Amino acid sequence: MILTAFALAAAQRGLVIRGGLVYDGRGGPGVREDIRVVGDTIRAVGHVRVRAGDQVIDAKGLAVSPGFIDAHSHADGGVFKDRDCETHIRQGVTTSVVGEDGGSTYPLKGFFDHLRTEPVALNFASFVGHGTVRQKVMGMAERKPTTAELKKMEQMVRQEMKSGARGLSTGLEYEPNRYANTDEVVDLAKVAAKYHGIYISHVRNEDNHAFASFTELVEIARRAHLPGEINHIKLGSARVWGRAGDVLKLMAEAKSKGLDITADVYPYLYWHSTIRVIIMTEKFDDRAQWEQGLKDIGGAEHVLLTNYSPDPSWAGKTLAEISTMTGKDPVTLAQTIVQECYGKGKKGQEGVVVTAMSEDDLRTFIKAKNISFCSDGSLHDTHPRGAGSFPRVLGVYVREEHVLPLEEAIRKMTSLPAKRFSISDRGTIAVGKKADIVLFDPTTVKDTATTKDPQAKPIGIPTVIVNGRPVLLNGAFTGNHPGRPLPMRR
Repeated sequence: MILTAFALAAAQRGLVIRGGLVYDGRGGPGVREDIRVVGDTIRAVGHVRVRAGDQVIDAKGLAVSPGFIDAHSHADGGVFKDRDCETHIRQGVTTSVVGEDGGSTYPLKGFFDHLRTEPVALNFASFVGHGTVRQKVMGMAERKPTTAELKKMEQMVRQEMKSGARGLSTGLEYEPNRYANTDEVVDLAKVAAKYHGIYISHVRNEDNHAFASFTELVEIARRAHLPGEINHIKLGSARVWGRAGDVLKLMAEAKSKGLDITADVYPYLYWHSTIRVIIMTEKFDDRAQWEQGLKDIGGAEHVLLTNYSPDPSWAGKTLAEISTMTGKDPVTLAQTIVQECYGKGKKGQEGVVVTAMSEDDLRTFIKAKNISFCSDGSLHDTHPRGAGSFPRVLGVYVREEHVLPLEEAIRKMTSLPAKRFSISDRGTIAVGKKADIVLFDPTTVKDTATTKDPQAKPIGIPTVIVNGRPVLLNGAFTGNHPGRPLPMRR
């Protein structure tokens, strides 16, 4: 079909972003230039002439970067009830990588099909979760799989990889993942490797035995012949504080042996999980273990109960504060929480935010060249990371504390995770790439979310474009839902 000059011009009309300081995501300095988007694709970068019918976005005074890729996200939870994905879009996140911590939507094809029929604001890539597969085959069995069970799990991983999973994820600190030994994980990771996947893990322990857990991840990657990534890397105990440099050496040594080991990190000194992970075992009636666990994180004042269904009046208070309020010691309180939520016949719910990391270690990880950024957050999180991680990096660690330059932070939010997860059509601003684009003010961008108001909106990110369509425009949601599933093409 031969288009007339008029029809050709009409087909090329689109969206023009004018006058911004464009950071292409590769780590170079910003350049004052324009961007033309036609449909879902970047068609020109440089000096762009506005045509009749173009939508023009004035980016003067703003940085323009590729959309941020959240390397570890839980935004898939409840996403079809919150299609704007507000807490993530307002951070500048345009792609969420989910199926993490060993838990994924199964079957993945069903999730991707649902995103196609009922699109949302975000793009989604996903892993297949080892814990999901194990539970479907073995329930919560605390044993090795039989030969038949292992073959069934391998078949399920193979199916999910064919459906577009990016690799295998584990959450070896959680049930039922923790019941697997290294050999079991290697066997399943080998299946992912056959489909050019990677292995990504919330490792078996992130505090006193963190180094043994990092070493296990390296061993799994070596034996299964695939890259490995440490999820939300941290040193969560006073016993290992100050050793972030040793972690980077461990990763470098693995690289010298031909392995490809990377990590992601969120910019907070506190983590969010269940109170049970404060101790290493499931011997919850052992007071000595609780006493040591609380000591390792600096005391009961560092454990904030974010929710507790058996007695909601405890939520929003630390164990130390609840101890004062009730007259019960912190260990007894911790054991009571576990019993009320996980004891026989009990169905209570709880969650904790625990301050347990060193600022020096966090800065080391934030600055490291092969560590990308993540939120580890859900859409309605009780930890501020779900609403504040990416603007916090830009506001606190770039502008205020100069831990790393802006162009490097952007690289670690865009092209670095895009390369790691083989998302080849995103992560940079270049002709032919998909138009996931963020406009933000480097002089004001910052998180405002706190543990008391964990979903507070960040400032300084007025406009977010996903697949060529503005989702957030001048601070207001447009109602557009152009997000897509991003299955890995094989």
